[in-house]
Amino acid sequence: MPLADAQRALRLIRHHAAEWGVDADSVGVMGFSAGGHVAASLATRHAERVYAAVDAADALDARPAYAVLVYPVIDMGAQAHPGSRQKLLGDAPGDALVAAYSLQNRVDARTPPVFLLHAQDDTVVTVENALLFEAALRKAGIEHETHLYAHGGHGFGVREAHGTLALWPQLALDWIRAHAPLAHAAVPPQSPPSPLPPASATTR
Repeated sequence: MPLADAQRALRLIRHHAAEWGVDADSVGVMGFSAGGHVAASLATRHAERVYAAVDAADALDARPAYAVLVYPVIDMGAQAHPGSRQKLLGDAPGDALVAAYSLQNRVDARTPPVFLLHAQDDTVVTVENALLFEAALRKAGIEHETHLYAHGGHGFGVREAHGTLALWPQLALDWIRAHAPLAHAAVPPQSPPSPLPPASATTR
């Protein structure tokens, strides 16, 4: 089960945080497309017990510090990506199952801050997926930032992002640094700018 894997991974990272030099409270989750559904599931369903405990790590909190969702699959209803819905829920899921896996319905007060990114001309996973999730975040009072671009399609990632869309990785990094408790500690201090040379003067 994807959610079980995500919960287990986050707990293992926190369990080994000191050993691996990681700040346990700054661990977030990021997902693209169908992986966005996994990441959003962890953000909204982190407290659900979906697997039997394996070891001491499973006593730790699975709530991520933040979630970055890039052209995410969110809805399993009218805006669903058909392939994702079929693989996750089967050929003829009932209404209750569709509602349960439509993650705009799972947002609550314990959902962490979210960064959303989507292109409006995405014909694979419609932008309505991001908009449905954004509306749920707004209704629940969850801090979030949403970036919608006119062009980009689906699957642009980093290398296929052009124009202003190419700025998104830096926007996401800046946002993460603002929301991960100790993320700023990993950013090297900037050197002060070199002083300008004195202006020359000409006398007559």
